[in-house]
Amino acid sequence: MQRPEQVSLNAIRVFGVVAECGSFKLAAARLSVTPGAVSRQILNLEASMGVQLFNRSNNAIRLTDAGNAFLRQSRPGLHILIHAVETAMGDGQDITVQVPTTLTTRWLIPLLGDFKTRWPDITVRVETNDATGLVQSTRADVTVAYFPIGDAVRDAEVLIEDRCRPYLAPNLLSQVLDHADLSSIPALQCTSSNWDWKAWLQNTTTPDVQLCYGGHFDLDDVALRAAISGMGMVLASEFIIRDDLGAGRLCALPGTPEVLLGHYTLHTSRNRNAAADVFARWLRATVQVWET
Repeated sequence: MQRPEQVSLNAIRVFGVVAECGSFKLAAARLSVTPGAVSRQILNLEASMGVQLFNRSNNAIRLTDAGNAFLRQSRPGLHILIHAVETAMGDGQDITVQVPTTLTTRWLIPLLGDFKTRWPDITVRVETNDATGLVQSTRADVTVAYFPIGDAVRDAEVLIEDRCRPYLAPNLLSQVLDHADLSSIPALQCTSSNWDWKAWLQNTTTPDVQLCYGGHFDLDDVALRAAISGMGMVLASEFIIRDDLGAGRLCALPGTPEVLLGHYTLHTSRNRNAAADVFARWLRATVQVWET
């Protein structure tokens, strides 16, 4: 067994990513290496430490007791080290980030002040895109794409799950005589062919309800503003409208469930600079804090 000071710090970093992802394949995608390279790093780390860190079975991995203990004790130090490296590498660099419009205006922009405080020398250029799936022609360093449920996410890294339910203005809700009668409330449209409403209904106890569709809008954000004005109910994820809920501008339609309608996925360019890695890591950490 090697002495502790001879154990590879890079292997420990890879271990932390694998433990976070729960998969060699997903960890490889995040690190921009092959799954085989990740596996070799973990095997070498286990050999050098003389400890088994993961149990492997049926193409699945899980931390051993020793692995859990090692992760718990090494994670704070790794975060400090990675933050120091990111700060040094990110100085004076610019990045382009492409994010869906509604996610940008309602979620990302309010958080960018935190990123600027942490990395003042990195300039973030934000571009919005309302297409679904990953736009292959983009030159962005970091991209957040949206995949509707049923579309192939493949091995993409899921950043946020889009779990939606109907929301409407409290004044409109007060006029609804029967909350269970969905057809009595105008359903606002903001997707092609209303796929979101159809998918939501299919995953409820009332899949055959015929909704009464109201206005049609080309952006989720515009449909949300229409809902706030009392024009009808709109499908949304709670995290997107957290401010509106807190201010009493919107409320959930009672008795309606949340349904997984899609995924926001995180992608980084192969030609990205170090600042892009800093931004991607900050996004992941921000989502983890927000979800807890």
